[in-house]
Amino acid sequence: MHNWVEINLGALKRNYTRIKQFVGPHIAVSPVIKAEAYGHGLLQVATALLPLNPPWFAVSKFSEAVLLRDAGISTPILVLSGLLPNEYPEALEMSITPVVYAIEHLDYCEEAGRKRQTPYPIHVKVDTGMGRLGIREEGFNEFLAKLKHCSWIKLEGLMSHFADADDKNSSYPLIQIERFRNFLSRLKSELKITPTFLHISNSAGTLRYPTAHFNMVRPGIVLYGPIDFARTFEPVMTLKARILQIKEVPPNTPIGYGKSFITPTSMTIATVSVGYGDGYPRMLSNRGEVLIRGRRCPIVGRVSMNLITVDVTKVDSSLSIGEEVVLLGNQGGECISADELGRKAQTISYEIYCRIGSNPVKRYVES
Repeated sequence: MHNWVEINLGALKRNYTRIKQFVGPHIAVSPVIKAEAYGHGLLQVATALLPLNPPWFAVSKFSEAVLLRDAGISTPILVLSGLLPNEYPEALEMSITPVVYAIEHLDYCEEAGRKRQTPYPIHVKVDTGMGRLGIREEGFNEFLAKLKHCSWIKLEGLMSHFADADDKNSSYPLIQIERFRNFLSRLKSELKITPTFLHISNSAGTLRYPTAHFNMVRPGIVLYGPIDFARTFEPVMTLKARILQIKEVPPNTPIGYGKSFITPTSMTIATVSVGYGDGYPRMLSNRGEVLIRGRRCPIVGRVSMNLITVDVTKVDSSLSIGEEVVLLGNQGGECISADELGRKAQTISYEIYCRIGSNPVKRYVES
């Protein structure tokens, strides 16, 4: 196998358990497994977490929820990006709960509930400052007035989303928390309803703002490994490849496309079986590092579609063809994190996981 992604389901479960212990027994911890569980594998991650009894699985799209139901998973599912108009009847039939963030969504829910003679459970999303999905303050009165006359809708949850809870220098989350409390207060006073589930916290909100736990949190990124605001969580994803060739080259030898690297001295160059076609960012050309025998080795030359070239001059001379190379994850006490790759590739760890996780060759392990 030239390259593959290894997913440690044991580490995933320990990360989830750690979050549960952090928030305490009275807070529902609902894992976010959208986008193929951030590239880790939707069904595999959901199945691994099932014995830990998550109260919800949170996904982005109806199609992801259908995959879970088709796999026999009966855990409640929350669709964070809501539903398209034609999806409401089937979602109700399959016990899939939509996030509602526009007044017209109430019509779709009311109609589907009436036809099925079943109250339609929903979570209403309010915009406390993210500026994406959600009902803004100036539209909330109209929304509540309409909701009050809906006979076939069950308001099960009220939710929002932080814009920058990961920024330790920002006070904006405190403003959002206060706005969320105001929305909840109006809901209680005008409709005499307190939803069962109240949630605003993503991973950063969960770990940095205990006052924002309410009674449910939605961790995503920390389930899958360390990040700047949570450095001690375990990495779940590892990208591995093999050495295909090792050669000694003299000074002034161009390496790779465009001759972007010229050897300054005699060097030992290893060609490794991975590239941007396997999800490894091209932006890491001449700036990324890999782990070989637990030692950091710099990438020299451009990352090409299925190959990279690495300076292994300082590695033991017994290095051989077929040896394992780690591009993301741990080896021999060293670690290359998704945060590190994200910084060097001028992106974020979330995108790194999704890109590398698109590699179709995955091995799932428990350790």
